[in-house]
Amino acid sequence: MLLLSLSCGGPDDGGGTDTDGTSVVGLFEGLFDDVVTGFNFPFDIAIAPGKALEDQETEGEDDPAYDDLIAPGVIVVANYGTSELMLAGDPTGGSGGAATPLLDGTAEGLMGATAVAITPDRFVWATFEQGGVDGNGGIAILDPDGALVQVIDGGVDAMAFANPGGICFGGATDDGNGALVDSFVFVINLGDGTAWRIDADDTAGANPVVTRVGTGLARGTPGSPGSPGNGITTSSELPQGGARGCAFHEGNLYVADAQNARIVRFDGAHDDGEITGVALEDTPAELVTYPTDVTVNDEGFLIVISYDNAHAFVTLELPGGGFVDNGLHDLNVNAGNYGTAVAFETIWFTRANNKNGSLRAVTPDQSHPPGTYEPFPPQ
Repeated sequence: MLLLSLSCGGPDDGGGTDTDGTSVVGLFEGLFDDVVTGFNFPFDIAIAPGKALEDQETEGEDDPAYDDLIAPGVIVVANYGTSELMLAGDPTGGSGGAATPLLDGTAEGLMGATAVAITPDRFVWATFEQGGVDGNGGIAILDPDGALVQVIDGGVDAMAFANPGGICFGGATDDGNGALVDSFVFVINLGDGTAWRIDADDTAGANPVVTRVGTGLARGTPGSPGSPGNGITTSSELPQGGARGCAFHEGNLYVADAQNARIVRFDGAHDDGEITGVALEDTPAELVTYPTDVTVNDEGFLIVISYDNAHAFVTLELPGGGFVDNGLHDLNVNAGNYGTAVAFETIWFTRANNKNGSLRAVTPDQSHPPGTYEPFPPQ
């Protein structure tokens, strides 16, 4: 039995050069503007794990995964303004692409898509800020073909849903026959500042059991999300404050604590509950001003994105959060950076600064277009 989790090697683990190349953000000189457009206040993003098709073919493999809608390399975006999940259409072709709808949350009684995660076998888990049982939000789970599997909401445990603003994959176990079982994900509630773990029989969320990981995170107020064809027009309709994105690494949960201007670590989040969270001890306070998302790259570094800072990205060592030299990149953009994810030599991020938000990317230089393939940890 093999445990698959977001647990990556550090810079001295002898892993060689086969890394995602995103640690030294300060050396990234290739800013690709508006790689994908057609969003309305896009929040979080997730990339379906896997290698490029040509690499599979080179190795003599015939993987049916590439016939799925959520094929390896596909980007899914939580589009808050229209309460949709959207696909980033062909973002790596150099000329950009247009977003296309994947799931209308309002058709399932869910409003305000806030965050998205994709498991190693490409099931999509997405949080919605409002709707569901009691109206306090829920999670939509889609299979690799893009079909809705189920909605998890307050019907499982009313206390576990208080306007969720973040979600991240934790891990799962390979049963030896190619199926992933005993999976777990984490959900962050912006409404009451709590973090929760959802354990399930599989990555489709069968028989979910919720556990409160901890409290004490930033609290916020829900926004006023729109619907397909009737998006919102101003940032005043977005949620205000509250903890947001998260990432899991080597047993610990890391949370972007928004207006508290810190990253909070919950030690032992895989196994325990009611943990006292701690701010990363070694992070210079001036570098994390209003974090909205975090991601872990293949080298085991934490990349933080701040909404209100032109120095959008900070790279931190884990678990203490020490600043990595050259790990700060001035993108020369205004406030509004929101969600982030990594792929090989590429950092993807959303711009949620206006009703015409976009998906952008940075690479070490502009010698190649942004990529969406491994190595990177599922999250």
